[in-house]
Amino acid sequence: MSIVSSQRGQAAGGELKAIRVRDFLERDKVTLDSPDSRLSMDDILMEGEFMHRELRPGLFLHGGNVVEERAFTVTSHLQPGLSCIFFVDGKVGLGIGDRHFEFRGGPRGAMEGVAIMSTTPEIFRRISRERQHVRHLVVSASPEWLQIEGLEAVHGEGLVAGLLKDHLGEHRWTLMPRLAELVRQVMTPTAFAPELRNLYLEGRAVEIVAETIAAATRTDRSRSAGGTLARQDLVRLRRAKDLIATHLAEPLSIDAIAREAGVCASGLQRLFRLGEGHSVFDYVRRIRLEHAHTALLSGETSVQEASELAGYASPANFATAFRRQFGLTPREVSGQCRAH
Repeated sequence: MSIVSSQRGQAAGGELKAIRVRDFLERDKVTLDSPDSRLSMDDILMEGEFMHRELRPGLFLHGGNVVEERAFTVTSHLQPGLSCIFFVDGKVGLGIGDRHFEFRGGPRGAMEGVAIMSTTPEIFRRISRERQHVRHLVVSASPEWLQIEGLEAVHGEGLVAGLLKDHLGEHRWTLMPRLAELVRQVMTPTAFAPELRNLYLEGRAVEIVAETIAAATRTDRSRSAGGTLARQDLVRLRRAKDLIATHLAEPLSIDAIAREAGVCASGLQRLFRLGEGHSVFDYVRRIRLEHAHTALLSGETSVQEASELAGYASPANFATAFRRQFGLTPREVSGQCRAH
C-alpha cells in the first residue's frame, strides 16, 4: 500500500510518514474497522518508516518499521502472486479469502519466513490487535514475473509451476543465515545514490524470491520423505517449533517440547524426522547456531557471547560446530561484519 499523509523526510529504507484514519478511508475499495468508537478522521493509526517500491514490472517491495498506535482492521483487495513475508517484530493477522494467517516476530536471530501464493484475486484483511512496534518485509511477485523472469532466477520451471497452482498454499520455515542477511540488507540498505538504490534492492529481492521458492520446495520434500504428515501432525510440529523458537536461550527437554506439541517423546522424534529430516536436538542445535550466526553478523555480539547464545560452554566446541554448519569460523563471520 502506498499512502502518503504527513511526510517527514526520507529514511534509509523508505519514507517517514504518519498514516491517519482518513488516509485509509480516502482510498477506493478500502474499509477500516476499529474497536475504538472514538476515532476521528485525523487520528494517527500508524507512524514510522514505510517502504513501497515496484522494482520492475511485477516485482514489489513492501515493508515498514512503524508503531501502530491502536487496534484496527483494514480490508482491501489482493492481486494474484507470490508473497514472501518476513516479520522481525510485532504480531499481525491476515485474512486472505477464507483463510486466516498469523505472523509474528521471533526471538532475535530466529526469523521465520512465510510464502503464500494467491492464484486469483481475493479479499484481503490486515488485523492489528493492539499498540505495538512492527518491523516486516514483504517481497511480492506477480504470476507473469514468476513465469517469465522468475524462471531464470530460480533455475527451475517445475518449482514455479507447482507454486502457481497452489492457491493460498502456505509454506513456513526458519530462515537460514543467507536469507536472513538479505532481508536485513533490504530493510536497512546501504546509502546509495537514488539511481543505484533500486538496482541494489532489485538484486536482493530477486534472490529472496529464489531462496523462498527453494525453501518452500525443501519443506514440501522433507514432509514427504519417508512418510507423510497428516494435518494434525503438522499442527503439532508447528507448536513444537514455536516453543523452540521462543525459548532458544533456555534449557529444552524432549518431554517439555513433547508436552507443548501434544505428543509423547517418541512421537515428537518421529514428527521431526519426517517433517524436518533431523532429530529434535539436531534441529535445536541448528537453529541455535543460526541464531549465533545472525548475531555475529549484526556486529553487536562477541564470539564468546555467540557461543553462549548457541548453548555451548566450550568456545572450541562452538567453533567446530559452527564451521561444520556454515563453512566459516565464528571469527571469520565476525570479521565480515567489521569489514562492512
